[in-house]
Amino acid sequence: MRATQLDIAQSQGKIAELSLILKHKRHKEFLILCHNNPDPDTLASAFGFSYLLRKRFNVKSVMGYGGIITRAENKAMVSRLRIPMARLSYEDLRRFNTIALIDAQPMTGNNLIDFRAVNQLLVVIDHHPLRRASLKSPFHDVRPKYGATSTIITEYLIASELAPSRHVANALVYGIKTDTNSLMRSCCKADYYAFNYLSPLSNPRVLGNIEKPPLPLDYFRDLERGLANTFVYQNVACCFVGKVKTDSIIPELADWLLRIEGVTFSLCMGEYEETMLISLRSPSRFQRAGLLLSRLVGKTGSSGGHREMAGGQIPLSKLTDQQKSAVPSRLISRFLKMLKIENIAPKPLVRNE
Repeated sequence: MRATQLDIAQSQGKIAELSLILKHKRHKEFLILCHNNPDPDTLASAFGFSYLLRKRFNVKSVMGYGGIITRAENKAMVSRLRIPMARLSYEDLRRFNTIALIDAQPMTGNNLIDFRAVNQLLVVIDHHPLRRASLKSPFHDVRPKYGATSTIITEYLIASELAPSRHVANALVYGIKTDTNSLMRSCCKADYYAFNYLSPLSNPRVLGNIEKPPLPLDYFRDLERGLANTFVYQNVACCFVGKVKTDSIIPELADWLLRIEGVTFSLCMGEYEETMLISLRSPSRFQRAGLLLSRLVGKTGSSGGHREMAGGQIPLSKLTDQQKSAVPSRLISRFLKMLKIENIAPKPLVRNE
């Protein structure tokens, strides 16, 4: 597929805008910041944007993140594609005079941006619903209709007449694939075109090794416990895994449970390092998973997402053991009430013989 088939007019305008902004700012230390516990889309987008800055604008940058990279596939991606990621803290942000926030936005609770140093935030590029705080950034490009931020970065490269390196192409195509569930979820024509443009430039063998890395035993133990603790309420599958060793099991279980015949919502929760992680899935873009999870979590935590997929977290460190144990059942009851599903006897997914 030729690059001209991509609708890159918007990206050409954004590249021109970015060029003017960068020309009038001196960059001592340029940080490209991913969201906490980065997934393939934010890793790929940061990698691609760093490549763009270096090749198009002659600007060197550091790529960083808060939290940890836990999922085996994400570790394999960083290792196989040689993505130079740095784990950072709030204090580390002080040494950078310019920050680009990629695949995230300020005031979402999922990144290291310190609002007291908001003047450092020059760039915001994301595909989640627009946050008002992003408008304060001199350069912001937020496209909620796109399935992946990697698609936006791909358009930037094409608009700049830059062919991505093999590693960058591998990263971007994998970022699009994972965030859109192989182009089956929350995507638009731009995602299809970007994926088709990148595919001939990527290496299928390398991508296969990233997608199917060795998994630790804890992953399967968490998976077994999650399936054993899944209950179906009419058309809703709910699961509380308990304390997990691998945080990636929560969104993965939510994806798997949505495949149960007759299920239109899957809600999965697990406790990880004093935090209740929550994933919500729906097969229909009309269900507004992101909005539902935001209402479910309320002011007790933070959340974000799209119409078909959403994730959130609730801090548990200040709760007593009794209060912690009540959180999952309270969330499930509230979610079922929101869907007007009440007085339904739950059916266990796995029956113990």
